[in-house]
Amino acid sequence: MLIRTLKILPVLILCIFFNENAFAVGGISNSKIIVPSADTVAATNFEIEPFFSFLSVDDPSDSKNYEAGLRFTKGILDNFEAGANLIFLTVDDNDLNEADYEFGDLLLGVKYRFYESTLFSIAYQGGFTVPTSFADTDWVFEPAGLILTKNFSDKLSLDIDGVLGFDEDENIFVTSNAGIGYYVTDYLQPVFEVNYLYENPDNGESSNILSLTSGFTANLNSFTTLIIGFSWDLVSENADDAFLITSALTLLF
Repeated sequence: MLIRTLKILPVLILCIFFNENAFAVGGISNSKIIVPSADTVAATNFEIEPFFSFLSVDDPSDSKNYEAGLRFTKGILDNFEAGANLIFLTVDDNDLNEADYEFGDLLLGVKYRFYESTLFSIAYQGGFTVPTSFADTDWVFEPAGLILTKNFSDKLSLDIDGVLGFDEDENIFVTSNAGIGYYVTDYLQPVFEVNYLYENPDNGESSNILSLTSGFTANLNSFTTLIIGFSWDLVSENADDAFLITSALTLLF
């Protein structure tokens, strides 16, 4: 059970991806790079995960962002988990200004698997972001999200999710991700994902971003998983292209 949990539930790597204004549910477990799975941490277990990310934006000021944080996820029931992401350092840097070092936000989330069969599993995901940083950030709410997981075999799996959310300024966003992973060995899983973001701000033009993510998860032992991912924008409408590197180390207890 411990090995299977590690293979299916490695990581939620990042809660701000594609660009600095995108959102995803925080505090929940994952099976690949960005897209979550319908599986949950067992009620007798919890996960602790330090993570780090680097974001480069193709804009006139050559903006860069660095983030470091920690995720904690606890299994409440065998099909329900809750957790939090604490971003304890975020660094914004560009060619026009000196680097800005700040404490990040707190992201809270839950996942509830309400359907499971031999064909596929479906789970609810939802959460919100508490603006604990010193930056002028907003409360963010993600009340409506679903995850579908299909395990074709012990080695091949597919995850698809979607989230509808909004912030306190009435900006609306939709994210959707689809990822496939295949264990080429007992411990190494290459992963490929397609990621989509739509934002409809209260003021201004809406934006669409379609990105591709590739990387891997590696089970270092029965309770430790390493995750590395690379994301780049394929199509950006009313948004700057971005490139993202993410890494995390998931510890299962």
